[in-house]
Amino acid sequence: MDFQNNEFSKIESLKANKITFIAKAIGAFIFVSTILGIINLEIIIIESRKLSVEFKISSVILSVILLSFLVYAVLKDTIITRKNKITKVIVDQNGLHHYKDATIIESLTFESLYPNPDLKNYDIVLSEGEDVSYDICVYYFDNSRNTIIYKAIIFNTPFSIRNGKELKRHFIKGVLKFRSDLKVSPKVLDLLNLKNS
Repeated sequence: MDFQNNEFSKIESLKANKITFIAKAIGAFIFVSTILGIINLEIIIIESRKLSVEFKISSVILSVILLSFLVYAVLKDTIITRKNKITKVIVDQNGLHHYKDATIIESLTFESLYPNPDLKNYDIVLSEGEDVSYDICVYYFDNSRNTIIYKAIIFNTPFSIRNGKELKRHFIKGVLKFRSDLKVSPKVLDLLNLKNS
């Protein structure tokens, strides 16, 4: 299939700097509040005359373990975020691409999409779970694993995106245009306000 000759506009992600800042500020506030809460609770336990020495020692050990885990989790997340150098996401005539400046880091191309192995079901679906928000999921061929993978369409960016729904909408428009062989669930079309033409 030759995607280069088809007219299909390109849409680029727009950073949501305020939302990113607010999310980071709330995360920092929760982290600092949790640390201070654990330390204050430990001080109250140590200063208590009614509690045994064994209880105080085990409480200190548990608090140190918990604080270590929290600091480790935040440091790990910070390192992952700093390594993530993705600067933008673009949906074009080839698919969805994560860029570092002008270089494509990872892509989900229309060509790599595959039909659902269960032929009775839709190829592009809306995940439905109790604990997660709705995600649009596809089947695609992963060259590194040499297998077909079920994957949610997510933006792997260290920042929030203002037009994330529009990027997903444009991606599904591309699927409808370039991969008419794939069946898109009506729930996906309803979520993105699209009509299957």
